[in-house]
Formats: sequence, C-alpha cells, structure tokens
Amino acid sequence: MPGKPKPSKPAPAQAPAAPRYPEVMTIEQVADYLHLHKQVVYRHVKRGNIPASRIGATIRFKKSVIDAWLEESARRSLGGAAGRGGARRSEAREKFVWE
Repeated sequence: MPGKPKPSKPAPAQAPAAPRYPEVMTIEQVADYLHLHKQVVYRHVKRGNIPASRIGATIRFKKSVIDAWLEESARRSLGGAAGRGGARRSEAREKFVWE
C-alpha cells in the first residue's frame, strides 16, 4: 500500500565498550585487566613476578608499568631461552620497580 511506512531495520549491534582502567590500579582491577583470579595476582606479587608497589599493607599497580612489563615479557618469550644459552627462568626473570 502506498501510504503505509516500511518497518525500520534494527540498528546494527555494537560491541560493548572496553572497560577503562585508571593509571593506579588495585588487585581486583589488575586481576580483571590481566584476566586472572586475584589470588593468582597475589601469588605473582609475593614471588616478585609482577611489578607492584606497597603503601603500608595496600598493594597498588601502575598501569603504564604493567603494560611495559607485559611488552617486555612478550619480547622475552618470543626470543626464547635458547637465544640466551638456555638460561633458567629464575635467572632470566627481571624485577620491575615502580618508584
């Protein structure tokens, strides 16, 4: 019929917006950011595997330091231990410090 409007098409589905993380993050925020359980993050902090700062009993993480640490970890894993003469993991691990 000429006077009847056409049904409109539904709007295309949009991907949900990625969460924004603050520059200084809590254990829970870092766990979410890294897609890890917070107990796993605590374990990595205790072992010195992940860069963290303590303010009294509180643990905080600087996002830019975490990002740099992830980049460096990716570079090291792509290079492999064979390129360093098979260095043991504990010898190859670096400590990141946020000052």
